[in-house]
Amino acid sequence: MTAEHLNTEGALAEVTRIAERANAAACFGTAVVSGDRTVIPVADIMYGFGVGFGGSEPHEMSPGGHGGGGGGGARTRAIAVIEVAPNGVRIIPIEDQTSIRMAAIAFASAATAILARTLLKLIRG
Repeated sequence: MTAEHLNTEGALAEVTRIAERANAAACFGTAVVSGDRTVIPVADIMYGFGVGFGGSEPHEMSPGGHGGGGGGGARTRAIAVIEVAPNGVRIIPIEDQTSIRMAAIAFASAATAILARTLLKLIRG
């Protein structure tokens, strides 16, 4: 076995381990009990992976030419809590204020650009 083969096997084994853990249970945190209430945190979990390999036929000027690479990432964010109480169950969403503000800025920017173009067309006739 070559070192290249071992690295590929190791990477595939790690991706497999992560995929096995990516299930619905991973989205729910440990329940916290306080008196007659239980609160369960809920998260949004995303994984992403990519690999690439390149190469070219070796020639006189460059004896190498083969390569490879890979990467991955994960993101988690709290999206809600589930409250279980004697009077019922409630799902309490957690608002992502940063995303809301970014969407508002994007909308305002697009609206301003459209308005500016429209006004320029009207002014130019």
